[in-house]
Amino acid sequence: MLFAELPRVVIDHHASNDQVGVADWIEPLSAATCEMTAVLSARLGVPLDIDDGAMATALMAGIVMDTATFAHPNSTPRTLIVSAALVEAGAPLSEISRRLYRSKPAAQVRLFGRVLERFESAVDGRLVWSTILDADLAATGAIPAYSEGIIDLLSQVDTADVAIIFKEHDGGKATRLSVRTRPNGVDATVLTGRFGGGGHARAAGATIRQPIDVARPLVLAEAERLIRALGR
Repeated sequence: MLFAELPRVVIDHHASNDQVGVADWIEPLSAATCEMTAVLSARLGVPLDIDDGAMATALMAGIVMDTATFAHPNSTPRTLIVSAALVEAGAPLSEISRRLYRSKPAAQVRLFGRVLERFESAVDGRLVWSTILDADLAATGAIPAYSEGIIDLLSQVDTADVAIIFKEHDGGKATRLSVRTRPNGVDATVLTGRFGGGGHARAAGATIRQPIDVARPLVLAEAERLIRALGR
C-alpha cells in the first residue's frame, strides 16, 4: 500500500499522453523519455556515471531505440548533447546500437522471413502491411519480443506513406498495431487514435479488442482514407 500513498509524477514524451498532474512533465518535442530523465538527473545532481555507467547505458539505450540511432527526425541538438554526456559517463554507444539493430537470434531472422513473405500493399504501394500470428512464433521458436524491428524494416519500402504490422494478441482475441509513417505525411497518432492508441507522429501503436481478421480491414480502410486525404 506504500506506493498507493506516494505522490505520482509522470515523465513522458508522447504527445498522446494527457496527464495533467501539477508535477507531470510531458514534453513531446523530446526524442525520448530517457533523454528527459537524463536532463532531470543532471538537474537533481545525480551523477550520470553512477554505478560504473549502468544508468548512462540504460538511458542511452532508450534514446537509441526512440531515435533509431539518431536516424529519426525527432533527434534534436539537445538529444545529441545529452547523448554525448551519456557516452562520456560510460554508455557504450556503438555496442548498444549493435545489440539493438545488428544482432539477432536465428529464431528472430526466421520470424522476419515468415512475416515478410506475407507482405501486402495497396494504394500504389503507399500503404504496406504484414501480419504476425501466434503460429509464426511457434513455428520459428521465437518469443513475442522478437517481433520488434519488423515494422522498421517494412517502413523502408520507398513508396510507403504508411507501414503497419498487425500482431495476434491475447490468444487471437485481440490485435496489436505497430504503425510507421513518412515525414510530412499521415500522422501515426491520428490513425492509431481512431482505435484507442497513441504514440508519436511517425511511430505509434494501438490494441484493438477484435481478432485480426476483423480488425485488419477496419485499420486498412482508415489508413487508406488518410493517405488519399494527403492529395498527392
